[in-house]
Amino acid sequence: MHSYYQMTALEKWTEDLYERLEIMEPAQISIAYIAERLNIWVHYLDVRSKGIEASAGMYSMFIDNRLPEELQRLEFLHELCHLLRHAGSHTLMPEQFTQAEKDESERFILYAAMPYSMISKMALPELREDAILKLAAAFQVPCELALQRIDQIQRRMFQGQLIAVMERNEDRKLIHRHIR
Repeated sequence: MHSYYQMTALEKWTEDLYERLEIMEPAQISIAYIAERLNIWVHYLDVRSKGIEASAGMYSMFIDNRLPEELQRLEFLHELCHLLRHAGSHTLMPEQFTQAEKDESERFILYAAMPYSMISKMALPELREDAILKLAAAFQVPCELALQRIDQIQRRMFQGQLIAVMERNEDRKLIHRHIR
């Protein structure tokens, strides 16, 4: 079943990043672990979370200390995407462009908080609710986020199955044409 799953370009980029950083298990998806490997200075303050590239390759991140620890990590991942993929000043960018970057950062949270490479190695329960709870516990994310990720994975596997069926049908048509 997992063989039908196809990663998006952003998801593949995230998996490659984690491979380079040697992040192999859910416990390593932490602010401290990732920040250390990417040389990001993290400051916990009573401000909205924000990432800043002080100069080329030198990053600082402010994390809102008023948020629960679980949400601080998600904010970190959101800002990490901005730092690594959306460098530069965006004050003159059209609103659609900045919205697209925000949307990408939200998708990045799903991939970075719950990488498919780790999920695919897990034995998830058959019951949807139990699978959501297991994923949420394993990756220390809210159940709503685990639900989004499970839904996304199921949609991608279904899409992969449909593509495989369509390709088989096309192959059959080609074979029949050559036989006649």
